[in-house]
Amino acid sequence: MKRKFIAVVVAAIFSVVLAGSAMAEDVNAYMGTSPDNNVKIAKFIKDKTGITVNQTFQSCGEIEAKMKAEAPNFSAEMVIGACSPQGYLAKSSGWSVPYVSPAWKGVPELFMDPKGEFYHMATFSFVLVGNKDRLAKAGYKMPESWKDLLDPKWKGEIVMPSPLSSGTANMMRFTFLALYGDTEGWKFIEALDKNIHHYSRSGNAPTDLVGRGEFMLGITSDENVKKRLDDGYPLLWSIPKEGTGYDGTTSFIFKNTKKLEACKKIIDLLGTQEFSDLLASIGYVTPRPAKNALYGTTLPKFVNLDLGKAADEKAKNNDIWKQKLRTDFK
Repeated sequence: MKRKFIAVVVAAIFSVVLAGSAMAEDVNAYMGTSPDNNVKIAKFIKDKTGITVNQTFQSCGEIEAKMKAEAPNFSAEMVIGACSPQGYLAKSSGWSVPYVSPAWKGVPELFMDPKGEFYHMATFSFVLVGNKDRLAKAGYKMPESWKDLLDPKWKGEIVMPSPLSSGTANMMRFTFLALYGDTEGWKFIEALDKNIHHYSRSGNAPTDLVGRGEFMLGITSDENVKKRLDDGYPLLWSIPKEGTGYDGTTSFIFKNTKKLEACKKIIDLLGTQEFSDLLASIGYVTPRPAKNALYGTTLPKFVNLDLGKAADEKAKNNDIWKQKLRTDFK
């Protein structure tokens, strides 16, 4: 009788474990924020929804190339945190699921597609960073204007990402073109190229390269600057007087996913105040008001941009870049 009772208990426990496993959800996602921030976002999603996000870090350009290669049969259910061109591409190509999330009600129009084809869970920008120790040793100050970067004294001392691989660099490029106009903008970019030591694959890499003292200056995403300051890197950061650009940190669901409801839960979570608080604590500008860890309560001066136009002209501008500038990056 005792053995029978134990057998029944074991069977009951086993059935509960199986039921729990069946209820556990996971999704595959392409994620384009920094590796550190991908982990934070995936953990937040797991903690709040129970959904495990399987992801590896890829730059926005790599995500776009993967989307084009796989369409229409994607190996992921969704994208969490690419750049706006990938959102516009998915919409125009019919690759994304329109979902109007009730959790995004009241959010400014800048942060979402009206039909729910994609959502900007935040915007990110770019800043100028300098190595405090190396600048002091050389007797140099942080440049006050973007055009100050054209001074020959900076030759070989500036690093920035390549727009052929990085969404951040694409944002830098369309910001300079918007700021100075197409003709003068390309002249500025070509002149800047003469002082660039090399182009990096990802938009966050210059933060670490300058922080370690390998270069004096970097043009970099603002995503990891606060963390590196907290880590003790001898970094200075600024936004030159002309202002900076911005892009959407974009999320959307792929058509043909078999995990649509789980993906919708994630999109809903991205629209909450709690998630805005998380991203603001990293340094992102968020859809719902939250104190920004990098900028505080006073946001930087932003250049007026048309993100749709920037997405439409990305391929054309890449072709021009290939004709005029270096195409290698590391």
